[in-house]
Amino acid sequence: MRRLAVIGLVTALTACGAPAERGFTPQGAAPSNAAAEAAPPATAESIAITDDLSVSIEWPDQRDDMITAFTDSYVDQWRAVASGGADETYLTGVEDAASREAYAWVSSFTRTKTSAQGTAKLYSIRVAAVDGRGAEIDACVDTSGVKVVDATDTPVADQPNWTKPPKSIYFQVAAVRRGDDGTWRVKLFQHAAYPDQAAKECQR
Repeated sequence: MRRLAVIGLVTALTACGAPAERGFTPQGAAPSNAAAEAAPPATAESIAITDDLSVSIEWPDQRDDMITAFTDSYVDQWRAVASGGADETYLTGVEDAASREAYAWVSSFTRTKTSAQGTAKLYSIRVAAVDGRGAEIDACVDTSGVKVVDATDTPVADQPNWTKPPKSIYFQVAAVRRGDDGTWRVKLFQHAAYPDQAAKECQR
């Protein structure tokens, strides 16, 4: 797959937590081989957010700070959701458009007094492009194991589409940038939702 334009070569993007209803096709993408091209995972890790919420990450053979910037941001957003917005650690790992999108994602739960239970999965993670201090990280996301719950931990009757197949499995792109302090942060998020070919190839 040809790379997306990233930092310094950036496009407009959306939130990491739940994809919007409208999908996205990576610029110049051939029929996506996102999942197939990624190296098989060397290790799988389950990160507990609460007793009832976790994130499963299948790490690629080579893990670096660019990839960790994306995965930390993803995990930290779920921590914020579980805390009812009290944990604002997620804001340290995002900037520019990504910070606004991450804040909107967390606020969508706090505003409705809802949270989440289950397991969200990240896999087929890879560095798709590097350009100076910017890079593109590609991954597959599966949120079919997540349920939105109310204040009594009861699943809400009207579950959002991002919890239901096929919309719950999608292709995620993060544009990351290394700051003057040497830290990589996410600047922009984008996704390709079903029926986009990239999302289909994240199916297992």
